[in-house]
Amino acid sequence: MTAIALATAADLPALVDDDSSFLAALRDRGVTATPVVWSDESVAWDDFDAVVIRSTWDYYRRPDEFAAWIDRVDAASPTVLNPPETLRWNRHKFYLRDLAARGVDTFPTEYVQRGADASLAAVFERRDWDEAVVKPAVSAGAFETKRIARGEAATEQPWFDDLLADRDVLVQEFADGITAGEWSLVFFDGDYSHAVLKRPEAGDFRVQEDHGGSVAAETPSESLRERASEVVDAVRAERGGTVPLYARVDGIGRAEPERFENTARSGPAFRLLEVELIEPELFFRVDADAGERLAEALLDRL
Repeated sequence: MTAIALATAADLPALVDDDSSFLAALRDRGVTATPVVWSDESVAWDDFDAVVIRSTWDYYRRPDEFAAWIDRVDAASPTVLNPPETLRWNRHKFYLRDLAARGVDTFPTEYVQRGADASLAAVFERRDWDEAVVKPAVSAGAFETKRIARGEAATEQPWFDDLLADRDVLVQEFADGITAGEWSLVFFDGDYSHAVLKRPEAGDFRVQEDHGGSVAAETPSESLRERASEVVDAVRAERGGTVPLYARVDGIGRAEPERFENTARSGPAFRLLEVELIEPELFFRVDADAGERLAEALLDRL
C-alpha cells in the first residue's frame, strides 16, 4: 500500500480543515495518507513513499531549520512534492526576479540584500513611487510587512535598517488595485483547477483572513487564466522543465493594461504578486472536485 506523508506544522498536526477533501480522496484510493509535523526530529521520512508539502506554515519563522529539513528529506528515499530544488528556490522571494527575467509581468521591485546600506527615501526618489510595500524575502501571511508612503520614508528608516540587519528584503511598488481584490488561481500538474478572489478589509491592504480579509469563489476570465498559465510555464522553464504538482498563482487583474516591469499587454492585464509552490492554501472548499484532481495528479507521479 502506498504511504504518503503530508507535511504540516506543529500547531496544525491534523492539517487544516480545508485539506480534508484531498485527504479523503487519497484514502478512497487506498493510500495511507498521514499528516506529519515537518520539524518532528523523530520522524523516519524514508518510511514513506512520498512526502507532500502541505501546511508547513511556520517555515518562514525558522528558515535555517526548514532549509536543513529540506536537505534531510531530500537525502531520504521518498519522492518529495513539490521537489526539494523547487522548495529551495520558491522559499526566497527573490525568485520573482527570475520570473521577471522570463517576461512575467511583476510589480516593480527593489531586491535589497541583507546588511545593505539602503535608503527608503532614495528608493522612492529613484522609482518615483508614492507608496511601497516592504517585506522580508522569506515570509508568509504578511509577516513583517509594511505599507509605507513616500512621506514616511525617513520615519520608517530605522525599522527598515533593523529588518535589513537580519534578512534580505523586497521593496515593491504598492499594488493600488489590491482593494478590488487579489486573484489566486490554482493549478495541478500544470493544468488550471479553480480560483478565488481575496479582498482586504476596508482600510487595510492585507487580504489574508487572519487580517480581516475575505475569500470568495470566482471565475476568472479566459485572459486571466492564460496569463496565470504563462506564469506556471515560466516556473517550469526556470526549474529545468519540472512541472510543479501544485501551484497557486497570486496576482492583480485589471480591466485595462498598465505599465509593467517587463512587457505591456493589450486586453485584461495580470500582474504577478507571488507564485506559491511550498505550502499554499489551495481553497479546496470552493470546488468539490479539487481534492480529487490533486489526488489523481499526485498518484500519477508515483
